[in-house]
Amino acid sequence: MIYSRRQIWQVGKILLLLLFLCITINPAGCATFIEAGDTNNPDGVVVLIVDGLGNGYINPELDVKAIDGSILKKPVLSNLPKIYNQAAIFDSVYVPKLKGNSGHNVIMTGNRDADDTMVGYDNASIYDVVKKHGYLTVGVLERGDSEEVVAENDLVLHDTTNSINEPVMQVSLSENKVIDHPLPLLTTEFETHASRALSRVENTPSGTIQRYYTYNKLALDAAMDSINILEKEGRDRKYFITVNIAALDTAGLYRGYEGYSQCIENLDSLIVPLYETCQENNLALVITSDHGMAFPDAESRGGAKSEKYASANEVRNVPLIILSPNIKQQRIQETIGQEDVAPILLSTLGIADRPAFCEGKEKNLKEYAVLKVVSPGITSMKLSSSGKEVCSGSNDSMYYITGLEKNKQYTLETVIDSSGETYKDTLSIENDRVIEIKEKDENQDSTTSPENNMHLVGGILIGVINLTGLTMIFRIMRN
Repeated sequence: MIYSRRQIWQVGKILLLLLFLCITINPAGCATFIEAGDTNNPDGVVVLIVDGLGNGYINPELDVKAIDGSILKKPVLSNLPKIYNQAAIFDSVYVPKLKGNSGHNVIMTGNRDADDTMVGYDNASIYDVVKKHGYLTVGVLERGDSEEVVAENDLVLHDTTNSINEPVMQVSLSENKVIDHPLPLLTTEFETHASRALSRVENTPSGTIQRYYTYNKLALDAAMDSINILEKEGRDRKYFITVNIAALDTAGLYRGYEGYSQCIENLDSLIVPLYETCQENNLALVITSDHGMAFPDAESRGGAKSEKYASANEVRNVPLIILSPNIKQQRIQETIGQEDVAPILLSTLGIADRPAFCEGKEKNLKEYAVLKVVSPGITSMKLSSSGKEVCSGSNDSMYYITGLEKNKQYTLETVIDSSGETYKDTLSIENDRVIEIKEKDENQDSTTSPENNMHLVGGILIGVINLTGLTMIFRIMRN
């Protein structure tokens, strides 16, 4: 049999229709978003990780000591104190351990024992979480650029040598990422930065502290240019930018306390354009570190990971500074762990979800809270307080309710449409919460859930498309 063009076109339309059904039948990615009050969430975030920066060296409320017990003269700062007056600042953020990229991994997963491998697990990092909420993830990394971290980001500019004198910057695009706007523009910009990195470093005198300044500036300049492109070309998309600068850590190891202090003072100037850009574009700015640095005395080189230094407060206590349009200035004096950074950061973005292995505790710095309600099937939902309805929704299995007043009692009522099963609970909400409603039959096989049934239908349709398409191609080629 010979097929006419009209017959082939008709079959093609059927295949396209089936493909459309496969794409659209996937309720897992759908949710109803309800604003119960004012939120003013940031439109994106820049997370600046300064390798080797101890909290005491920049926190105006803290002193720093050498290992011999002498008080160290702190760097002279003019800009960071102004940022402190507008930010939420933490006096005590303690690093759980010091090994390899452990600090970076703990920040990104919220797990005290995180290693490079854990970062790469499905839904294990904050990158996985924010991408499910539509964020573009971009990295500018001088350190902390493990294979897993690079793979977690949509686009990364990173130094493959970790060398201040001979940096080799490389651009890596996620293999799983569809090349959409504005990624091509960002990629081109990063390639330009990569090609100029070595010459910029070599234009500063070898062996001078200026070379350390230049190395830090490489990353900060690339971050600024990426923000400018995203603001001009991709404003309909939220983004998560991780910036890691490494010169301070190296200065402490090789140039002693004097060079370390000089690098902090230079950072005090370098950070101003980034801070101002974040303010202008409704972005959150988070400043933290993987670990600090300790010195035997004011004249000696420093260290962090060897036994001599690892237990020092100057090493274990790292900064956490958060500026965001939805957070007021506040000083938090209670001690938290580095694993708490991930849930605090996600809460700041108005995201109630957490990485799969996160064990950190959230501290909600916002004036409001977020409630996520997840049901096994299409569900009607009503949230009330003091007998008055706050919000309601129907015909969905997932609800995000933002702008809820904190420290207030709410009553949550739901009805699963298919079974008529009801759920009612009284909630007191201070931190963001996720409520998972389960079927009363706890022995229900998870493979029979609505979500999995839809995936099964989608899989069958994909199989039909493939089989039909191959059959048509075979017959056409044979004829």
